[in-house]
Amino acid sequence: MNRYTKMYGWLYNTFGNNTFTIDDFRMTFPSPQPTKIIHDLIKLDFMKRVKRGKYQIINPEDFVKRIVQENLEKDDILQKSNKKYAFTNSTAVNIWTDGYYWTDFTKGFKPIHIYILKRDIKYWVEFFKKHDVEYVSEGENKTLFGLTYVLHPKEKFTFENKDGDAVVPIKEIVQYCQKNIYLYRPALEYLDKKYHLHLFDNYEQVAS
Repeated sequence: MNRYTKMYGWLYNTFGNNTFTIDDFRMTFPSPQPTKIIHDLIKLDFMKRVKRGKYQIINPEDFVKRIVQENLEKDDILQKSNKKYAFTNSTAVNIWTDGYYWTDFTKGFKPIHIYILKRDIKYWVEFFKKHDVEYVSEGENKTLFGLTYVLHPKEKFTFENKDGDAVVPIKEIVQYCQKNIYLYRPALEYLDKKYHLHLFDNYEQVAS
């Protein structure tokens, strides 16, 4: 926990939801640079300027909601990249089913699975760090939370354009679902009906 986060706790404990001035701040928290400290705290979203010369500490609940919202808003960050990628696994299932079937997530963890090229791993690590985005490499031992990009490095892969998204081919996703039939049967039924793939007769004959 850094000093500004600790200070935020003391500020809210002191002022609560009440407004205060820079003089109030100075009298309560001895500081050689009160103006700079307030500027920094506003920039970090710990407090806000409600009107000229008046400030207010961000409510802890609002602060937490903002953290979560900023994380969730990174769901389109890939548009800023210039390397090849493709949505895969459960994310691709969601895309191919037009948002009908979404699984592989919890209340606290929202994975986005993408294929990347192995030669581009360094680029992606730097890209996600630069944009303050949560990411994890396939098989990496790491505590996961929030919207997180799960990287699946490949020597090569193909993809199709589905409503503007680069996603692995439907044939590959059908195979992925068939390997997890008990979990993805509703998705297969949707794909079968929409694309007239005759999946179930073929799959169930093999399974039997």
